[in-house]
Order: sequence, then C-alpha cells, then structure tokens
Amino acid sequence: MSKKFTLLVIEDDEASYRLIEAALRVIDLEMLHADNGQDGINLFSEHNVDLVLLDIQLPGMDGYEVLDHLKKINPKIQVIAQTAYSMSDDKDKCIELGCSDFLSKPLNIMQFRELIAEYKERLIP
Repeated sequence: MSKKFTLLVIEDDEASYRLIEAALRVIDLEMLHADNGQDGINLFSEHNVDLVLLDIQLPGMDGYEVLDHLKKINPKIQVIAQTAYSMSDDKDKCIELGCSDFLSKPLNIMQFRELIAEYKERLIP
C-alpha cells in the first residue's frame, strides 16, 4: 500500500483555507490545517508531512519565522509560500529563505491545483 500524500496548510484566514480545501478535493491527499505558526510547527513535528503551504502573513509568528523552524526540523521539506500582500521582493525573499514556490492571493484555482498535483507526483512517485 502506498503512502498517502500529506499537505500541511498553515493559513489563518478561514475563508482562504476553505477555498484551498475545496480546490484540492479532487486530489487524493491528506490535508492538515493550522491557523497559526506555532500550531503549524507542532503539526509538522507530529506528522509525516510531504509539502507545506505557508501563509506569510500570520498573526504572532510570521511565515518567515515558521519557515525557519520547519527547515530546522527538516531541511529538505518543500514549502510553497503564499501571501495576499505580494510584492516582487516578497517572492525573492521567500525563495532565498528556502521556499520552493510562491503564490499570490487570490489563488488561480486551476494553476494552484495543477501545482499541488505536480508536487504530489514528484514527491510520492
């Protein structure tokens, strides 16, 4: 039996999370959700996560701090950063700090779904 692909979504906005959840319903995966950075780090530590979708604008601990913690736990983890307040230097900063990809909100659902499917295919052959 093959391992189930596990996506951790660290997103504080409930409406954004519901959109992500609905968009990915067609992809066979397990989705974990944390609405703040510390809970995201805890879930990441407790589960075998394949991919992280990380909101950069989080209350308390921002996404950059969360990314640093995740990379200390597993330097090879693939992280897709997302933010509503996107400027060109945000993408550069995220990639420089170790993110694999960067998405701006609002998400293009079809492109988002295709990106997650590509990661699933690549990470869980």
